[in-house]
Parts: sequence; C-alpha cells; structure tokens
Amino acid sequence: MIGRAILIWSATIVVAVNVPSMVGFVGSKQGAKDNVEAHASLADASASADNGRSYTLRAADNGHFGGKFRINGKPVESLIDTGATFVTLSELTARSLGYGGNDLKFRYEVVTANGKVKAARIVLKSVEIGTVQVRNVDAMVIRGKALNFPLIGMSFLKKLSSYRAENDELKLIN
Repeated sequence: MIGRAILIWSATIVVAVNVPSMVGFVGSKQGAKDNVEAHASLADASASADNGRSYTLRAADNGHFGGKFRINGKPVESLIDTGATFVTLSELTARSLGYGGNDLKFRYEVVTANGKVKAARIVLKSVEIGTVQVRNVDAMVIRGKALNFPLIGMSFLKKLSSYRAENDELKLIN
C-alpha cells in the first residue's frame, strides 16, 4: 500500500515538473525543433525596449520567442531556448561570425532534439538584443547544417540579472 502511494506521488511530481516544458511553456527543445523545422518567420515576434537595461520579446503566433540578436556585433535571427544549456550555433553561422580553423574542435558529442551530433565549444565575445548585452558567453557549435537558427540558451540567460515570461512576453533584464 505504501509502495503504491509512493509510486503515484513520484509519478505526479514527474508529470508536474515536466509537462510545462513538454507543451512549450517558454520554449523547450522540442518547441525549438518544431520551430526550426517549420522555418517559421521570426519577424512575427515583435519586441519593445522598456528602459536602458531591459528588453521585452513578444511571442510569435507559434508561442516561441525570437528576434534579431547581435552576436559579436553581427545581426543574427535567433530563438530563445530555455531547454538549451548553451547558446547553440550551426557551423555555418559560427564561421560567418569569424570562428574557424583552430577555434572549432568538434570533440564533444552532444544530444540535441535532433539526436546526437558532434560539437565544438567556443566563447562568444557578446550577445545582444536591444539594449541588453552579455559578454563572454559560452556557446556550442553544432557540426553540419541541422540548425537553421541559433538557439539562445541558458549560458546567455543566466548572465542576466533576471528574465521572466508572462502573458506572451519574455522580459530580459540586464
């Protein structure tokens, strides 16, 4: 009897913790994968600057947050992905930002929403959107062309003083 109760409570906790991310509450790996596969236009997500230290993204019709970020000073359409540990770039995007040769050592094997791939770890000089800027951001570069848009992951978000999602808006605070 006690074993059954523990099993039911454990299952309830697992469901309560995982269901919001599975349905794309703020943007999960699956949500980002669906958005990339659908080649959704990031132009649908509008944004506004609240003051000199924050920036608000509005969700696109599909519920995902994206916009024109500046990575190392260059504009790049990107998606926010709270399920990604690092900012994640395709090899093509990384090369367009000036990384190549000795910078890209594909010695890591990572598991993504699309399966296992080889990756290289780099440090981005800066990641910006609007007036929000973060320096020295850890990033992973995925070998090949499987990633159509860079994913702005937790290595960027954790460097902010805060961020929050409410009413189809994601507020980034520097």
